[in-house]
Amino acid sequence: MSHREIAIESYGTAQTLKVRERDSKDPGPGEVAIDVAYSGINFADIQMRLGFYPDAPKKPFVPGYEVSGKIAALGAGVTGLRVGQSVVAGTYFGGYTSRAVIPAGQAFALPGNLDLEAGAALPVNYFTAKLALTEMARVRAGDKVLIECATGGVGVLAIQLARHVGAEVTGLTTSPHKKAFIESLGARALTKDEWQADAKATGYDFILNASGGAEIEPQRKRLAITGRMVCIGLSSGVKDGKRGFVRMGLAALRTPRISVLKLFDTNSGIFALNALKVLEDPTWVTRLTQSLGEVEALALKPHVGKVFPASDVAAAHRLLETKGATGKVLLAW
Repeated sequence: MSHREIAIESYGTAQTLKVRERDSKDPGPGEVAIDVAYSGINFADIQMRLGFYPDAPKKPFVPGYEVSGKIAALGAGVTGLRVGQSVVAGTYFGGYTSRAVIPAGQAFALPGNLDLEAGAALPVNYFTAKLALTEMARVRAGDKVLIECATGGVGVLAIQLARHVGAEVTGLTTSPHKKAFIESLGARALTKDEWQADAKATGYDFILNASGGAEIEPQRKRLAITGRMVCIGLSSGVKDGKRGFVRMGLAALRTPRISVLKLFDTNSGIFALNALKVLEDPTWVTRLTQSLGEVEALALKPHVGKVFPASDVAAAHRLLETKGATGKVLLAW
């Protein structure tokens, strides 16, 4: 029996990604095999394809952190799951595949309010938004919140979580035509240029920053007393999917080295979040997985922007890296 997968065999443009056939294996003790319906694409996949992701395995390797599908087989000792069950799973690499064999603890039942398509858009986005808003920033009713990456997969769920607790939310975009989508989520919508030009746009209790680099400092200056910023990426280091060491290096150099002594003057806080590193900790995997009950209870809904056949993976990467996507981009197997 064989399956299809997509590996990063060399660093470069999206065109380097190809589908290949590989022999399948049966699940071992404590593992499950999943016939994958959809694989989620994250910006981290773009960075690792360009060679800018330090935690990536050595080439060649299969990227991908999340899938949805149906249980095809159970390894010895697995309980709580059944063959044929619809599940969502975190893969921590290896997600660009038509058949995933993973530890059973990384798979969980598809929330009842989602289909398999929306389910593949859930794990990384939900865990990141949950960690940023609930665990780090502790957003609560009445907070003034700014979501920089408002039209991305994380941003969509972050807006929903913030609004659920009663926060006042503003979402940013670089594309004016995406403002209507942000407003449809119940948030105020501004382009980045409009927000930067508005001197009254200040006093935020929480800012979710995804650009990193030079974007951090001007945003941090608009925090309120006791305001918190959570930084979740360095997307400013990548432009149009090109492998630019100079651009990435400049983004890293422009990331401020913030002194604790300076924070005494502003009475604010700044966090850095790599949700994928958090998911290396079994305790946190269990904790976050248990919180998935909120997805159905709060009627949280990931937004799937576009689904590509797995054979069109290059086009899928191009859409995401050129900021043409609204919401999550998926591969269909």
